[in-house]
Amino acid sequence: MSLRGDELTALVDGVMAGVDREIVEHDSMYGGNDEHYFGVGRDALRAVLDALHGASRPAPARVLDFGCGYGRVLRTLRAAFPEAELVACDLDPAAVARCVAAYAAVPLAASVDVDEIEQVREVDLVWCGSVLTHLDAPQWGPVLRYFARALRPGGIAVVTTHGRRVAWRMQNVAERTYGLTEQVLNRVLATYYAAGFGYGDYPGQDGYGISLSSPGWAADKALEAPGLRLVGYREAAWDQHQDVLVLAKDADAVLKVHR
Repeated sequence: MSLRGDELTALVDGVMAGVDREIVEHDSMYGGNDEHYFGVGRDALRAVLDALHGASRPAPARVLDFGCGYGRVLRTLRAAFPEAELVACDLDPAAVARCVAAYAAVPLAASVDVDEIEQVREVDLVWCGSVLTHLDAPQWGPVLRYFARALRPGGIAVVTTHGRRVAWRMQNVAERTYGLTEQVLNRVLATYYAAGFGYGDYPGQDGYGISLSSPGWAADKALEAPGLRLVGYREAAWDQHQDVLVLAKDADAVLKVHR
């Protein structure tokens, strides 16, 4: 059953009061503003709790933070679900090591090729913040299929994307280049408005950059992963910036896929 807004706020406030406040020196997500750093974690926690309650799911026993960094969100998941097994996955080994040491997480080595990542299973909750936002369309499928295999029936994946808010910022706010050259940014916007999806590499990087996806495109792509069902989509719900896509792996969906 979904919570009222004030109920959800009270629940989030209670959890955030117990969140670890230490930020390590090399945390790449920390830009010098404590309020913003913890606000982003708070928004992720709110999205997760809203998704779980909205889908009438119990507290998760096993959680995967895919793209965990140094624990900006993982620390809130540890506070919210103190008995859960947390799995921390990131391309940065030092970031994963920090999550293991600080939040008793189980390490999972990441890879640019998702198919090379050890497949975890029986996961109740996946959090994936700002990963698909850096990947081109062909890379979305392997990530989403990984989540479909990882989730147990009844599990929930909460995934963020760059949607209409980010497209508007790129087009209307001069300093919002998102690290792209002007030529690449214009191409990303043009293909996004023409087809619902746009992508461009960061300068000097191949296969890693910025993607834009309309709500319809993102939802359709997510539903290509066997067994997943769309249960929620909220625009600009993470840091008033990224969209939040909620997917469920239901027992009846799994049966239909394998029948």
